[in-house]
Amino acid sequence: MVSWSEGSYSSSSSDSDVSSPAPPAILCVEWRGLAADLSARCEHESICEKYVAFQSVDSGRRFLGCAQNEGPKCGYVEWVDPEWPPQLKTTLGRLWDMYEDENKLRLSDNLANAEGNFKVLKEKEKMEKDLRFFKLDFAKMVADKEQALAELGNTKIALTDRKKELQKKSISDKSATNIYQVFWAKAEKDLELMKKELKLMKQEREKTMKDSDEVMQEMEKVMQGRDALKKDKNKLEYMTGDLFNHKEETKSKIRKVREILDGFE
Repeated sequence: MVSWSEGSYSSSSSDSDVSSPAPPAILCVEWRGLAADLSARCEHESICEKYVAFQSVDSGRRFLGCAQNEGPKCGYVEWVDPEWPPQLKTTLGRLWDMYEDENKLRLSDNLANAEGNFKVLKEKEKMEKDLRFFKLDFAKMVADKEQALAELGNTKIALTDRKKELQKKSISDKSATNIYQVFWAKAEKDLELMKKELKLMKQEREKTMKDSDEVMQEMEKVMQGRDALKKDKNKLEYMTGDLFNHKEETKSKIRKVREILDGFE
């Protein structure tokens, strides 16, 4: 290791290099500040500053350089310590190569991690976009369901009016009356079930906004409900067709009921 004494200063021409820029330096408590006690002057004709090199094979060597703090520094460099022995230079060169290789590897890893994070962000944006579209579709489906329930309520009102009219008349065909009563009870039961399903569906809708899996399950339930409703409609149409085989005076009433059901679809 070199001596840090002030008396080791050398101003020989072989130890100075004024053409190349000053090498990077490292802070050293023993060798820092202005070299006011030395005769060296930089290209600005100013007192030089003490530095310790921290670059490749020159690491640890003391030198004098420009002390300008404002404006560009000149390229004046005057080495205080002689060049290191070949063995030490080889060792320092190897250490710096290892350091640079490690930095390159770290940069490569950081780049790979950044690319991975970028892909994850892109996938997240795509999932969020798909979820927004799914929520819109689900909201539209719920609106359609509510509209269907409103139409079913109108149907119930119409059926109530028809029931009152039929009750005022004397119906001699008991079988037709029984079928109508079954039909009416079925319609009321379906309406109550639909109301319960709507209430449950509204509760589930609030939960599904936080959990996409529950949204998919609720959507499947709604579709199944619609299919069941269509099946019930087919059954009602079949029962309505049977009514046409009975008394002639009830056919016009049943035809109107059937038109209302067709409008519900």
